[in-house]
Amino acid sequence: MEEVYIIYGITDCPACLRAQADLMDLDLEYVFIQTDFSKSYGRSVRDEFKWSTFPIILMINKNGETLIGGYEELLLHLDLSLPSVSPASDQCSILKN
Repeated sequence: MEEVYIIYGITDCPACLRAQADLMDLDLEYVFIQTDFSKSYGRSVRDEFKWSTFPIILMINKNGETLIGGYEELLLHLDLSLPSVSPASDQCSILKN
């Protein structure tokens, strides 16, 4: 395994879908972990990584696991530009309870 991205997200979250599309376009491997059906799991993931919204994106390589952050942080990591979308759709705040 050279490098794999882990995306914790929500099925119909626009930022989660864009993260997957961007990684796919760059032919980078990723795994999408759907948190829709377990609010407690979603909360535990957000607590573990101290990140309040989805997606939560990690990179795993031979050096270990690195928290990238959300969609905007992924774009910075990949040196890509943010698409012109409304700021509210850059993150999904579902499951904030």
